[in-house]
Amino acid sequence: MNKKWYFPLLAVGLLTLASLACNFPFVPSPTPFGFPTPDLTMTAIFNPTVTSRPVIFPTQTIPPAWASPTFTQLGQLPSPVPTDTPLPPTATATKTPTPTRSYAGPGMRPKFSMVGVYFDAPPRIDASLEDWNLDRYRIEQVVYGKSDHSGPDDLSGRAMVGWDEDNLYLGIRVIDNKYVQNTSGSNLFKGDSLEILLDTDVSSDYYLGELNGDDFQLGISPGSPAPKVEPEVYLWFPSSIAGGQDQVDIAARSRGDGYIVEAEIPWSVFDVNPSTGQHFGFAFSISDNDNPNQNIQQSMVSYVPIRTLSDPTTWGDLTLVKP
Repeated sequence: MNKKWYFPLLAVGLLTLASLACNFPFVPSPTPFGFPTPDLTMTAIFNPTVTSRPVIFPTQTIPPAWASPTFTQLGQLPSPVPTDTPLPPTATATKTPTPTRSYAGPGMRPKFSMVGVYFDAPPRIDASLEDWNLDRYRIEQVVYGKSDHSGPDDLSGRAMVGWDEDNLYLGIRVIDNKYVQNTSGSNLFKGDSLEILLDTDVSSDYYLGELNGDDFQLGISPGSPAPKVEPEVYLWFPSSIAGGQDQVDIAARSRGDGYIVEAEIPWSVFDVNPSTGQHFGFAFSISDNDNPNQNIQQSMVSYVPIRTLSDPTTWGDLTLVKP
């Protein structure tokens, strides 16, 4: 047999036998052989089977509610929670205080000075003036009622001033051609009488042209035997302590051309502790009434020609000296 046909015939015979064998009951069915799919390479067909490990996906952990972050939308700020914010205190307008004007100045008035001389032994208050050996100051400058003043014989006087630690002393010789005093108390100036103005603190209110608590106005009445008016002393100012001053010792007597008065005035009346060299604002004056039928102040003469009751800057000076 030709060899070129041997192998094909053999292959056909084998296939025929295999086909018959499948139909015999005593021949078991062969396990089918699965040809690899055509899309695998030859290497992949004969490679050993690799068992793939399972892919483990991480389990998502859900955070607790309290840990959840709050997402803020871009461009939008969280709404602020309103709180009670205290309002700032309302500004109170503060009034700028007006600067206080100072009236302080020198401790002595520059003009019309009288000297009070220290008494080693106080004079007797008996209206004699025999134990007074002091300078006498002329009281004759008309400061009120010039039209009712006819000259020195109508009204004038001489005054002396002394002092010690307890009292201020006055000795006055008054020239008055007609003596009239029918009043008392706060009206005693409407009859023949004396007046003392005393500023106890000149330096603190040197430029103050009005009365205040350290300024005193004191009147002295010689009294009158005819209408039975007793000698007396009255304080007009300060008005808070106005009234009669019974602690003042006075003596008076008449003369043919006028009268004499002595007075011992405690420093306590003026709330003063005196000392050598001390200065006071001071003015001594005399009032006159020549009309017995009318209580009126007709005129006044003073040692200080510019004396004005309500303006202490017009008063003179009293200086206490001790020889």
